[in-house]
Amino acid sequence: MKTGRLPPTTIALALILAACSASPATSLWRPDSRPLIADRRAAAPGDIVSILIVENSRASHKASHETDKQFEVNGGPGGGGLNFFPELSLKTERATSGKGATTQTTRIADRISGLIVGVTEGGNLQIEATRRVKLNRENLTLTISGLVRPEDIAPDNTVLSTRIADCHLESTGRGPIPDKQRPGLISALLSLLW
Repeated sequence: MKTGRLPPTTIALALILAACSASPATSLWRPDSRPLIADRRAAAPGDIVSILIVENSRASHKASHETDKQFEVNGGPGGGGLNFFPELSLKTERATSGKGATTQTTRIADRISGLIVGVTEGGNLQIEATRRVKLNRENLTLTISGLVRPEDIAPDNTVLSTRIADCHLESTGRGPIPDKQRPGLISALLSLLW
């Protein structure tokens, strides 16, 4: 039997134990960390949520009117110094009728990512999303904001636009195509007069 020498595995094990005892014990998790098996839905300001915009609206209005007015006055010759007036009669008639109808249909289907920007006292989430796209000479902007209940956010962090309370949805465009859709100067002046 050999004496005085330790086997290399014993020395390695002693070094590992010495290194472990010298380092402080800390947790791998921060206080604000979410558990591994917990729901990872967006729920706090700064979390990203995808909004599935599915908007279909249709509005129509019909109106019609008819008016028929008549006015008639008759008078004879005056008496005394006014007898030089001949018999007078005045008759007017006016009739108008009109019909009008308007129909507007809007359909928007899109997906846009936004942020939770706040939480109300009741626990609802305030969300906002904006997308700006420049395509050729067209500038398109889509903006949506409103309030969402946390339970309306799906496990994949999506929410339908039909689930957004106080929803503000705006789609605007600038460029050659929207400019051509505006009425011309003469049309605008005529619409002011009528």
